[in-house]
Amino acid sequence: MPESFKPGDLVFAKMKGFPHWPARICKSENGHKKRVPVFFFGTHQIGHLPAENIVPYVGNKMKYGSGVRIKGFTEGMWEIQNTPGFSIGSVPPELQLLCF
Repeated sequence: MPESFKPGDLVFAKMKGFPHWPARICKSENGHKKRVPVFFFGTHQIGHLPAENIVPYVGNKMKYGSGVRIKGFTEGMWEIQNTPGFSIGSVPPELQLLCF
Protein backbone atom coordinates (compact mmCIF):
# COMPACT_ATOMS: atom_id res chain seq x y z
CA MET A 1 0.00 0.00 0.00
CA PRO A 2 1.42 3.42 -0.93
CA GLU A 3 2.54 5.81 1.76
CA SER A 4 0.06 8.56 2.62
CA PHE A 5 1.49 12.01 1.94
CA LYS A 6 0.20 15.47 2.78
CA PRO A 7 1.06 18.90 1.32
CA GLY A 8 4.38 20.17 2.59
CA ASP A 9 5.92 16.73 3.18
CA LEU A 10 9.54 16.45 2.04
CA VAL A 11 10.16 13.43 -0.19
CA PHE A 12 12.24 11.85 -2.91
CA ALA A 13 10.15 11.47 -6.08
CA LYS A 14 11.03 9.17 -9.00
CA MET A 15 10.20 10.11 -12.58
CA LYS A 16 11.02 7.81 -15.48
CA GLY A 17 14.52 8.46 -16.77
CA PHE A 18 15.65 10.27 -13.61
CA PRO A 19 16.95 9.23 -10.20
CA HIS A 20 14.91 9.76 -7.06
CA TRP A 21 14.83 13.56 -6.76
CA PRO A 22 14.37 15.83 -3.71
CA ALA A 23 10.82 17.20 -3.74
CA ARG A 24 7.90 18.51 -1.68
CA ILE A 25 4.28 17.35 -1.83
CA CYS A 26 1.86 19.98 -3.20
CA LYS A 27 -1.88 20.37 -2.69
CA SER A 28 -3.86 17.94 -4.81
CA GLU A 29 -5.99 19.07 -7.70
CA ASN A 30 -9.17 17.27 -8.79
CA GLY A 31 -7.72 16.42 -12.20
CA HIS A 32 -5.08 14.10 -10.75
CA LYS A 33 -6.95 11.85 -8.35
CA LYS A 34 -4.56 8.89 -8.71
CA ARG A 35 -1.37 10.98 -8.80
CA VAL A 36 0.41 13.09 -6.22
CA PRO A 37 1.59 16.58 -7.23
CA VAL A 38 5.18 17.34 -6.25
CA PHE A 39 7.49 20.36 -6.50
CA PHE A 40 11.02 19.33 -7.50
CA PHE A 41 13.80 21.17 -5.68
CA GLY A 42 16.67 22.32 -7.89
CA THR A 43 14.67 22.37 -11.12
CA HIS A 44 11.57 24.07 -9.62
CA GLN A 45 9.26 22.01 -11.80
CA ILE A 46 5.94 20.41 -10.86
CA GLY A 47 5.14 16.77 -11.56
CA HIS A 48 2.19 14.46 -10.89
CA LEU A 49 3.39 11.01 -9.87
CA PRO A 50 1.87 7.76 -8.65
CA ALA A 51 2.25 7.49 -4.87
CA GLU A 52 4.38 4.36 -5.27
CA ASN A 53 7.06 6.54 -6.97
CA ILE A 54 7.46 8.68 -3.85
CA VAL A 55 9.37 7.89 -0.66
CA PRO A 56 9.84 10.02 2.49
CA TYR A 57 12.93 12.24 2.60
CA VAL A 58 13.64 11.32 6.22
CA GLY A 59 15.20 7.87 6.32
CA ASN A 60 16.14 7.87 2.63
CA LYS A 61 18.64 10.74 2.43
CA MET A 62 21.68 8.43 2.53
CA LYS A 63 20.17 6.09 -0.07
CA TYR A 64 19.04 8.67 -2.64
CA GLY A 65 20.71 11.96 -1.64
CA SER A 66 24.21 11.60 -3.04
CA GLY A 67 26.24 10.46 -6.01
CA VAL A 68 23.93 11.97 -8.65
CA ARG A 69 25.62 14.15 -11.25
CA ILE A 70 22.63 15.59 -13.09
CA LYS A 71 22.12 19.35 -13.43
CA GLY A 72 19.93 20.64 -10.62
CA PHE A 73 20.30 17.69 -8.26
CA THR A 74 23.02 19.17 -6.04
CA GLU A 75 21.07 22.44 -5.91
CA GLY A 76 17.93 20.47 -5.06
CA MET A 77 19.63 18.70 -2.19
CA TRP A 78 20.88 22.04 -0.86
CA GLU A 79 17.37 23.54 -1.10
CA ILE A 80 15.59 20.64 0.63
CA GLN A 81 18.11 20.80 3.49
CA ASN A 82 18.44 24.58 3.85
CA THR A 83 15.28 26.18 2.43
CA PRO A 84 12.56 23.48 2.39
CA GLY A 85 9.86 26.18 2.45
CA PHE A 86 11.49 27.80 -0.59
CA SER A 87 11.03 31.41 -1.63
CA ILE A 88 7.89 31.83 -3.67
CA GLY A 89 9.30 34.85 -5.50
CA SER A 90 10.64 32.78 -8.39
CA VAL A 91 7.53 30.63 -8.84
CA PRO A 92 4.58 31.72 -11.00
CA PRO A 93 1.56 32.89 -8.93
CA GLU A 94 -0.67 30.09 -10.26
CA LEU A 95 1.71 27.50 -8.77
CA GLN A 96 2.16 29.30 -5.46
CA LEU A 97 -1.36 28.34 -4.40
CA LEU A 98 -0.66 24.68 -5.09
CA CYS A 99 2.80 24.23 -3.67
CA PHE A 100 3.41 26.86 -1.01
